[in-house]
Amino acid sequence: MRRAVVERTEKNHIGFGKIILFGEHFVVHGAEALVAGIDEYTSCRLELTKGQPGICVVDGRPAVPGYIVEKAEEQRLAHRLVFRHLNIDTSVDGVRIHLGGPLVPTSGIGASASDVVSLSRALSEMYGLDLTEDEVN
Repeated sequence: MRRAVVERTEKNHIGFGKIILFGEHFVVHGAEALVAGIDEYTSCRLELTKGQPGICVVDGRPAVPGYIVEKAEEQRLAHRLVFRHLNIDTSVDGVRIHLGGPLVPTSGIGASASDVVSLSRALSEMYGLDLTEDEVN
């Protein structure tokens, strides 16, 4: 398992949102679509919680009322998948994830993807992974 090389990230890692202009079923069904990136993004910074296992999320994004609570379990699963994929163990020293940025989490704007992209970039810094853009995406 990987060990953190810093106790907190210095950079503000971001993942951009998107909009689907045509072909809204491309994610689920693999159909062709026209998608555009947008300026809004999710930002992520991390703190190591030495001696405190697990993952804690502090979500400061400007969300649609109820959305963050409604999607919390999906977010936990997505975060766990990223940690597992990157071979990062939080059973001894945990990680506090601080999410922010101007992207308003709602369905269809790429909030989940921008969350895990910004998290992946931040984990790359904290654990010295040197992930490329291709590896992040």
